[in-house]
Order: sequence, then C-alpha cells, then structure tokens
Amino acid sequence: MNTQLLPWQVDANRFPHEAENSQKMSFLLRYAILAPSSHNTQPWQFAVHENEIDLYADRARWLQVADADQRELHISLGCALENLLVAAEHFGYGHQVTYFPEPENRDLVATVGFSAGGAPSPFRPAVLFDAIPRRHTNHNVYDERPIPEDAQARLQSCCVEEGLCLHMTADPKIKRQVDDMVVRADAEQFADPAWREELGYWMGQGVFGTSWLMSKMSQLAVTYLNLGQGIAKKDSELLMSAPVLAVIGSETDDRSVQVKAGQAFERVSLMATVLDIRVHPMSQILEIPEFKVQVARLIPDPDVVPQHTFRLGYAEAEDHSPRRPLEDV
Repeated sequence: MNTQLLPWQVDANRFPHEAENSQKMSFLLRYAILAPSSHNTQPWQFAVHENEIDLYADRARWLQVADADQRELHISLGCALENLLVAAEHFGYGHQVTYFPEPENRDLVATVGFSAGGAPSPFRPAVLFDAIPRRHTNHNVYDERPIPEDAQARLQSCCVEEGLCLHMTADPKIKRQVDDMVVRADAEQFADPAWREELGYWMGQGVFGTSWLMSKMSQLAVTYLNLGQGIAKKDSELLMSAPVLAVIGSETDDRSVQVKAGQAFERVSLMATVLDIRVHPMSQILEIPEFKVQVARLIPDPDVVPQHTFRLGYAEAEDHSPRRPLEDV
C-alpha cells in the first residue's frame, strides 16, 4: 500500500484511553488530517497541549496564485477543525473554540479547549464520525438520478452557523449559467503561466495520488502546455452531469467566517457520505473576481458573499487521495 494512504486506516478502537491527555489530543488529530483541502495541499499545522490544540495555517502550502485572497486556505483549515470537533465529541469531549485568539498572529487560526464529559452537538450526529475515513472528493461524471428532497433536507440541516447559508439548486438554467462561467474560468486560468506553474508544482508533489512518474509528467504537461480547452470540456461535462449544484454563502466576509464556511462544508460532505452522495468542489468560478460577482447574483438572498461552490450527485466511489502523516503536521 502507498504509505501516504495509511492515515486513512485510522482505527477508533486504538484510542489511548489510559494514556496522558496530550496523547489523547494527538489521536484526535488523526481525524483532523483527513479533511479535504484546496488542491489537496493540506495547509495545516497543530500544536498539542494538555487540554488544548492550536490550529495554525501552513502558509508554505498556500496557493498564492489560485487563492490570492486566502479564502480557500481558511476554508480548508475549517474543514480540518470540523473533523477535529466531530472526533472529539465521539470520544466524549466537550470543546470551546476561540477563533484567531492572538490578533497579532494571524497564522494561529483557532485554539480548541477540551473537557471530558461534554454533550454531543445536536448538529453533529454520531454517523458523521464514522463517515470521516470514508469521505472522499469524487471527480467522476455523476448519474442522472435526482437527489431526493429528504436527502437535501438532511444536507441543509448541516449548515447551522449564524450568518451562513447553504443554497442548492437543480435548475437547468442556473446550471447552464454556471457551466458557462466554469468554461471561461478554466480558459482564463490555464492561459496564465503562473497559475499553470503553481498547479504543476502541486501535481508534481503527488497530491492527487498518481505515481511518481505520472506526477512528474503531469507537472511538465500542465506547466508548459495550455490544456485549458480540454480541461474546460471535461469540467463542463462534470458540472452538467450533477443533479444539484450548491454554494455556501455568508452575510459578511472575514477570516473567521471563511473558517466557519469550511466547517459547514465538511459537515455537509460527511452527511453526503452517510447518504452515499458524492461531493466535488468547483472552485475556479470563485477564484476569479468577475465570476464570483456573477455567482453572488444567482443566490436568491440579497447581499450574500459566495464562499464555496460544489456539485452533488451519485457516482461510483473513488480512491482516497494521499495524506501527510500526523508526524509531519
């Protein structure tokens, strides 16, 4: 087995009940590191204390071209934070999250204090914990069958943060409008040598699970060839195959909101896993300001800032993507 896939084999039965608290805290992080992230960059670091964990941004893994405003960086960190909280509740811990506890240190994104005997949150049902090691981003073409209304309602119930909203649509007209944006965004990004170089670098690091040789060949192809037309055609097929498109939006827009949007997205992703529904972010339309404005106009509520766009549907399962070992973070 690829050693980078070993983190997915985490076993809840190996929780160190008799160990020191810091060791228990470290075990919780085995679930945090299974979170999704932009380009699978896994831009997180943690500091473990006796009853506390600090979550830091690893800016060496920030996509400075694709994610110039660091929105996706903080959404990725929110996903890791949510996995941590779901795991904590499973093992009987209460928790208190403080976002950006040191205003002068923006790399310290959150501090989580833990206490034994905490009550589970009503919006984190037990099934979400079991979904953490099964969740994966699915890049396949989706089946045509619609997502039932009761399943959509369960996904909707996962977005509970004040000031956040989850909008889902199956409207063909809106899908066509979003498809047009995706095609144009792909063309614009692939025409940018700096964007291609950044994507190529991460592909060369093997973040998508390909072999070393294939990763390096993909890096060369993406960096030196403009593959935008072919990618746009594929992305269009992917988007139009999805029965539902979704966007998480917010009333305001700051770093804490972006982290919380990541938490909501991860909760939706875990519930989708429970329901055997696949999830695939379509980030390019929010990475270009022109299209982000257009996405905002498609949201029924006025003055909503789109934070994260993704498609939902049914498809065959895909393999997991690699993860850095816990020791590295």
